Amino acid sequence: MNKISLAGFASAAFALVICVLAGCSSTGKIDVSKLGPPISAVDLAERHNDRVSRIDTLWARVSVRANGVDAAGNSYEEQGEGRLQIQKPSNVSISIGKLGETYFVFGANEEEYWAFNLADNDRKIAQIGSIELATPAKAAALGLPIHPAELIALCGLMPIDLARASGTRWADDGKSVGISIPAHWGSVMLWFDARTMLVIRSQAFDAENQLIADAQLSRYKEAIVTDQSTQMVPGKIELTSPRDQGWVRIEISEPRSKAINRRVYQPAKLTRLYRVHETFDLDADGSDAGSDIENGGE
Repeated sequence: MNKISLAGFASAAFALVICVLAGCSSTGKIDVSKLGPPISAVDLAERHNDRVSRIDTLWARVSVRANGVDAAGNSYEEQGEGRLQIQKPSNVSISIGKLGETYFVFGANEEEYWAFNLADNDRKIAQIGSIELATPAKAAALGLPIHPAELIALCGLMPIDLARASGTRWADDGKSVGISIPAHWGSVMLWFDARTMLVIRSQAFDAENQLIADAQLSRYKEAIVTDQSTQMVPGKIELTSPRDQGWVRIEISEPRSKAINRRVYQPAKLTRLYRVHETFDLDADGSDAGSDIENGGE
């Protein structure tokens, strides 16, 4: 697993997020005016919020595949297995590896976000930045097309704040209903299956309303939550970006709510746990940490 493909995995976490073959993509427009008004924003939010509010934490095994083109123009396809761990509202961690070895870790909490490249035993690298100071350029250095604080929302697991959300509208194919929510760098659009009211697509847009990330959510499965009841969570998330030629596919298994070791959300402790050789501050003045990693530290 090379350093370029690991940047592709960071885009997943999608978060990890985190989220293009099924769902509300249109095979042909229809006259949605004949469908009548879609479900109201109030009713949609009530149904969605009731479901996701029961999921405080989520632990799951994941299988991840990444396909793309590296900086040198070479195609790659990599895969690995690991764990997805979420503690709402802000904590997310995804670790990926092979044969019991961890090669890549991405995470975020309410104050920081980070990516660890552990593939080279002789040069294990951590990149850490402040959530408050995150910019598109800094996130892109980690292969992340969206603000790190929005990975959980793109997975369709955060409640909708009606005070900030728009009204609802039909997709062009009439099979899903969308609602837009303001985000750090623009907005997030959630698309709900008109029959099940589950999120089947999430899209992130920048301040100019240009699409920057597109996640398809499918194969929903039951996750056991703390009161032993179950709630539906996506079993497959496929993430693409119009700014990148590749895709990242995350398949989720054994999802459940459980107590999660807080260490996975503490980058300072993770640097010691994984015996990281070098740590780069993404917010340092004149920092070229992102380019340094991409160029192999030369």
